[in-house]
Amino acid sequence: MSSAALPDDVARLLWDIDLERLDADRDRSLVFERVMARGTWEAMKWLRRRYPATALADFVRSRGPRVLSPRDLAYWALVCDVEIPAAEQRAGGGRPRWAGP
Repeated sequence: MSSAALPDDVARLLWDIDLERLDADRDRSLVFERVMARGTWEAMKWLRRRYPATALADFVRSRGPRVLSPRDLAYWALVCDVEIPAAEQRAGGGRPRWAGP
């Protein structure tokens, strides 16, 4: 997939990836994580248009508790109509892990 195939709002989130080698289907977990955690409203709308709702829900259910901040997880669980078991929810505010303490 070339960088021209991705909207600018999404391509910016993948700054450390060779976009010429990115496959939007094969690497969708990476795309989901970046857009769900750091994407603009336009990037989030693109994500929902580009991928089936079931794929987004599966990601939120399986990887979301490990890779998304509590706030992002709550938002995407609501959007994808996914119930996150209490045991998999982390306490805390919306500060993402990458932002540091």
